[in-house]
Amino acid sequence: MQPLSYLLSALLLVFSFHAYAEINTLSQAINESGRLRMLSQRVAKAYILSGLDIQPEKSQRQLNESKTLFETNLAELRQFSSSINKPIIDSHIESIEQIWGTYTNMFNVHFNAQHLPEILMLSDATLLASEELVKQLESLSNTSSAHLVSIAGRQRMLSQRIAKLYSAMSASSDKNLYAGELLLAVNEFDSALNELIQSKRNTNFVSYKLKKVSSQWDFSKQGFKALDSGNSTPLVIAITTETILQQMDDITDLYEEIDKTSQSPL
Repeated sequence: MQPLSYLLSALLLVFSFHAYAEINTLSQAINESGRLRMLSQRVAKAYILSGLDIQPEKSQRQLNESKTLFETNLAELRQFSSSINKPIIDSHIESIEQIWGTYTNMFNVHFNAQHLPEILMLSDATLLASEELVKQLESLSNTSSAHLVSIAGRQRMLSQRIAKLYSAMSASSDKNLYAGELLLAVNEFDSALNELIQSKRNTNFVSYKLKKVSSQWDFSKQGFKALDSGNSTPLVIAITTETILQQMDDITDLYEEIDKTSQSPL
């Protein structure tokens, strides 16, 4: 049963994240480069959860699958960059590749809480490099709907960043060490969710999906309050943020479809 279980989970990842597809448009490139931001946080979260012995097999599988997906998306983005002949995009991709190589070497050793600061630093460096790529692609597109693709895609990242920081706080002897970053990520998610909800570009279905995210988000925030009172629930937060990730991935794809039929300037 174990090989079958692994196969099903791998297929679920592929179909959930709509990856492994050739990138043909700027809106697709924004979506997939935005996915790199999310994966930069997801691999760290999975590594920490595995180290905490929280669903260790699932966490390790998620780590391996996310690493593969990151590298596949990066290769697809490089091909897209070649097709539009934009050397500046190539430059950003090379920067990501350099940081990524150092980052992933950290996962070749058994988890040690003493390595947390370095892991989080490299996860953030990969995030920032990916963010620069998104911004460059967004500037090439210059449409309001492309901006929504970027914002929604960033919510995917924030869901995983929140789970990463929450897990790091659970693993750290100093619970306050990452509290400020966690609060900032929570506030950023709140602000961006409100921006998306208020967008005049939303279809009825997008609005419906955003309401579902809002409800799930309200539930997740109860877990943050539990941490404030000294009770750590990283498994609960990992599960709820995973649901939010799936919802925001769907919404990002919906905004990508809107962008394909819209050329309204920012």
